[in-house]
Amino acid sequence: MSSPLNIWDAFCLTAERFGPAPALLTQAQAYEFGELRRRAEDYRQLLLGRGLAPQDRVLLNMRNGFEMLAALLGVWGAGGIPAIIDSSCRSAQRRQACETVQPRFYISVDPIDATELADNVIGLRCADVPRDAAAHLRPIRDALPTDPASIVFTSGSTGRPKGVVQSHGNILRGARTIASYSGFAEGDRLLCPVPWAFDYGFVQLHQTIICGLTQVVIEQANPFTICEAIGTHRPQVLAGTPSLYTFLLRGLSPLPQTDVSSLRILTSSGGTIPPSIRSELLDRFSEARIVLNYGLTETYRTAFLDPALVHTHADTIGRPIPGVDVVVVDDRGLPLPAGEVGEIVHRGDYICLGYWGDDAATQRAVRPDPCLSMSGAALGRALFTGDYGFIDIDGFLHFRGRRDHQLKSMGVRVSPSEVESLLFSSGMVHEVAVFGIEHDMLGHEVWAAVVINSESEAGVSRLQAYVRETMSPYMQPRRWLRLEHLPRTVTGKVDYPELRRAAAAQPSRRITE
Repeated sequence: MSSPLNIWDAFCLTAERFGPAPALLTQAQAYEFGELRRRAEDYRQLLLGRGLAPQDRVLLNMRNGFEMLAALLGVWGAGGIPAIIDSSCRSAQRRQACETVQPRFYISVDPIDATELADNVIGLRCADVPRDAAAHLRPIRDALPTDPASIVFTSGSTGRPKGVVQSHGNILRGARTIASYSGFAEGDRLLCPVPWAFDYGFVQLHQTIICGLTQVVIEQANPFTICEAIGTHRPQVLAGTPSLYTFLLRGLSPLPQTDVSSLRILTSSGGTIPPSIRSELLDRFSEARIVLNYGLTETYRTAFLDPALVHTHADTIGRPIPGVDVVVVDDRGLPLPAGEVGEIVHRGDYICLGYWGDDAATQRAVRPDPCLSMSGAALGRALFTGDYGFIDIDGFLHFRGRRDHQLKSMGVRVSPSEVESLLFSSGMVHEVAVFGIEHDMLGHEVWAAVVINSESEAGVSRLQAYVRETMSPYMQPRRWLRLEHLPRTVTGKVDYPELRRAAAAQPSRRITE
């Protein structure tokens, strides 16, 4: 049998193969692949019957679960392009998503506010989608591997969220590549507490649709629900973020009382795991493979660290995944030698098609490959990530932070992630986030928001003494916010804009002890 050309065809093969096996496990119910295929057909037939045309957009405002996955698959089956917004989004964010993707349909579990929709958008509630569709409509044409398959919004932590467009081919190849190097196996149960509206959760969902892994779904992600799901459903794979693992290992988490022996593989992406957390993770899950990943919404996945090297090279973000190459370039876009810091550029497979409705942003990110040229004419496409880092002489990629997070203090470029890593190494902080505030004389005044370890008696004065001993003057935080917890986005990432607002609006919270 030839390989499927699009996600719907791939899912139909998966459902046929794994029919009675569970596709989703929730706290209350198990849903079989065959059942999911039938419900997806309900959505498919309704959308086709209501006039969905190839590449029409369908905006899904839903939370992780059976109906959301069925609707998502139904959109693919009808030839449309799904875009997901998280159920936590507010009215202004929903309107912005509608303005960006200009959907033909808007599907929600909850009642729909018609004022949020343009006149030509058809609103559908899941409860109004009939079951056991009798029609057998087909799209005008089947999607091709190069066709747009999804629109996933970036976090918007440094500006208005953009809709990243990936192709059917990228998603199909990417899911299988990740399954291969991660060591996933048929019959595995995968628990990922990240909403499917965000790229890391969405990528894990592809393992169910394309590779047949069972997805364990929890309604609210916190250490208690995660540990309960581990104990109840006995997953083999836990896919998390650095902040999620921090929550699991620290504070009031019930992890020490949880039987984690079923977990064979832990994966992480979305940032660097602090050294102290990484050490605890290796001790607590000593029998599991730990796969550290690096990638952007725009690249699906870029690099990973071989689990065999996690004890010796965990300060790196590994080497490129199969089908990808990485170079580091200077401000002119020219490749840099090993050891020199510059912008990380993703070459090869899995590069997004661009940002929906934003040609200018697409042209800034997706550019001619800096390593390919012939008679002055650039060939190929590359993704300029906006991340800074370097490649060492052994070919390992090192991350040094986002371009839009870089600081310039006392005339010297400062990497916030490097300062954060040094502060973590002190053993005095539970959480830390470093950022900058514009300053007339310094350029950027370096700030550090810290959550002091509960078991430590250290105050900010001891941290200040520590940084004077370990950091160059231009790196040293000059202002401190001592908090009970760091503000975070819905995906668990540190909310740096909120920290900057707190620093600017509440100078009384500046700690100078």
